[in-house]
Amino acid sequence: MQKMHHIQSVVETLGTNGGFLDRPLTALEVTKVDERLQVDATNYLYSACVSIGDALQGIDKGLFTWSTVKLYYSTFYLLRCFLALSSRALVYDGTKPRALLVKVGETPIPFGGKSRGTHQTIINYFTKEFPHSPLLSQEIIDESPLTWLLHRREEANYSTSRFEDPRCPMYFSSIVKTGVRKSTTEYIADKTFLYAFDPAHAIVALPIEVLKTVLSHARINLGPNADGDAQRFFRSLFSDRAGPLTELIALLRIKP
Repeated sequence: MQKMHHIQSVVETLGTNGGFLDRPLTALEVTKVDERLQVDATNYLYSACVSIGDALQGIDKGLFTWSTVKLYYSTFYLLRCFLALSSRALVYDGTKPRALLVKVGETPIPFGGKSRGTHQTIINYFTKEFPHSPLLSQEIIDESPLTWLLHRREEANYSTSRFEDPRCPMYFSSIVKTGVRKSTTEYIADKTFLYAFDPAHAIVALPIEVLKTVLSHARINLGPNADGDAQRFFRSLFSDRAGPLTELIALLRIKP
């Protein structure tokens, strides 16, 4: 059976004759839809955390190509999580993207503008809904920071037939020189976005800032990711040869 996002599965059954939602949401439906959307939010956060942890371990091993991809994906999942926590979802009517505000009287509306699939659409959606977010307050080398990160992922995935590893890309060189442990500690402690838009740090610092933004959302729910198995997994994931990455573990409220 094909799996899909919880929000997608529910909106595909609420419309006329049991099809895709094509009318305004009722109060009862808002409760049902938002409940499923918050399950997705929790799942997006879990996937983002796994991606970040795996990427940080990869940097220490010189696996820069997949670390780049995973750091981008962590941000993609976190953006979807933030949108979901804010009662916003990207759903599809067939292949056509629709933006849904989970509120009484709302219906999925066509997503305006051109995009290159779900990834660019999610970036555009977040940018449209939260244009004053600190995450968008500066550019990275004349690009929107989220688009800059997307382009690094596209370079890693598509620009060469052979991975460049273990050659270190310029955007990782400062992090490697300083060390992943010290770098992430500084990024977590930063409260002025000193690193997030600096191309020498942004590949890790920007995803961490997006993570911090999500974790500060009033509706964040870490409960489903706090069971014993998940906690043990995260403790092993967020560690290096010297032991646990204490600041990241504390940020995610993982029991030491």
